[in-house]
Amino acid sequence: MKAGLINRHAHFIPIAFTAASASLLASTAVGQTIVTGELLPAIDRWNYPFASRPGAEETVPVFAALFQPGFDDRDAQFLLGFDTSSLVATGRGTERYIVDRIEITVFASTDNQFLYDPSFDGVATSYPPSDSAYVVDADVGKPLEIFAVGYRNGLSAQTYAENTPYSPFPPAPREGVRSAFAAIFDGAGEPSIDVGRHVRQRFEAIPLAIGQNPALIVGQSIAAGTSFTFSVDVSSPDVQSYAARGFAIGKLNLMVSGLHPASGGPGGGGGGSYPSFFTKESGVASVNGLISRLSFSVATYPGADFNEDGGVDGSDVEAFFLAWQSSESAADFNIDGGVDGADVEAFFIAWTLG
Repeated sequence: MKAGLINRHAHFIPIAFTAASASLLASTAVGQTIVTGELLPAIDRWNYPFASRPGAEETVPVFAALFQPGFDDRDAQFLLGFDTSSLVATGRGTERYIVDRIEITVFASTDNQFLYDPSFDGVATSYPPSDSAYVVDADVGKPLEIFAVGYRNGLSAQTYAENTPYSPFPPAPREGVRSAFAAIFDGAGEPSIDVGRHVRQRFEAIPLAIGQNPALIVGQSIAAGTSFTFSVDVSSPDVQSYAARGFAIGKLNLMVSGLHPASGGPGGGGGGSYPSFFTKESGVASVNGLISRLSFSVATYPGADFNEDGGVDGSDVEAFFLAWQSSESAADFNIDGGVDGADVEAFFIAWTLG
């Protein structure tokens, strides 16, 4: 990187940042809190079959290998994982978390290597021009997209670590085997549909959000240090469920991906025009505040351990009824907007189960 590169561009966001910061916006009753927070990633790794140092890279390229046998269309992905347990209480049922905001910000690490495209591109824009279903892209470039994360090969969000191998198979060309993958939700609300080969499989992959920077114009060449923010639409029931499960276990993972074509071989090769992003391992990123981050707001509601003393016993019943008799919002145990007999029933079901 050229000396002084970061300081000569105006698109990055310098932030005085420690490992985590949070503020309590409201605490309206026993156990009911609304927390806003910012976190740096616990995991920011190159999810790519030929990555030689998984989780130790200083920059992560994101690119596609469209219709190349042995490679996923979304070949190189950027996995971000956040440990939310330091800010948000874990271990409650997923219905006890109501997520109001999720924003992920990443920072470009290369200079003038790709163009800004803030709009969704349908899958047919990535078909070969000779394909009868091909659609001409209405703008230049490809958008940066963020997805939920699905798992295979016996792994899960709880067990996936920053240095977990890409897959249990050798890094020879092989499709659809990565242990963590960019995913969309199936009909049951699970992030189980791998979008890695959706172009050749010919189905649409709608991301959770597209990277935006209002200081840029469409088609602008991206300078190193430029920020992109993904504002996730948390109104979707599938997204609410996914995020709530993440907060419940204290691990919220997301995958940055794009269909920017690369050519060549392992490592991305030459001829491509694709983005790369800083990781927390980068000294440049650390000094200039260019490490990816999560910003969120979530309301947590009390569970069967209503007084949050670490046990489920009669004192929780007493605490619940005191709140219920006063019509405190914490006693809206079924979270339907009112405090009534249905909350008593919901509380005792949870209390009986412990």
